[in-house]
Amino acid sequence: MEEPELERRRYKPGEKIFGQGEAGDKAYIIESGKVEIAKGNGNAEMIVATVNPGSLIGEMALIDDSPRMATARAMQATTCVVIPKKVFDRTLRDSSPVLRIVLSTVMNRLRSEAEANMKSTL
Repeated sequence: MEEPELERRRYKPGEKIFGQGEAGDKAYIIESGKVEIAKGNGNAEMIVATVNPGSLIGEMALIDDSPRMATARAMQATTCVVIPKKVFDRTLRDSSPVLRIVLSTVMNRLRSEAEANMKSTL
């Protein structure tokens, strides 16, 4: 069975790249443009980051298989390189077991901290 390859996707200003709560089956490298990361609680939404070219987004959901913590939207015409979960998993599987444990631990801590921060601000 052939592994999926990387692809480029283009997004228009205001277009959603991924949504909070969705399953994470891809990560994205921002090649050009600008992306906002927003988090909400159903009543309000807050922009928590602005991400520029060269940045990686959506990776946390690939590492720990948890739902997306935030929504990513293109702020302007944006091009992303899409990393499918199968490609990411293959790369991770081929890496050191120690690295996999470290990544999992860091993701759990980041998610816990982010959730606590959002509860106190929204």
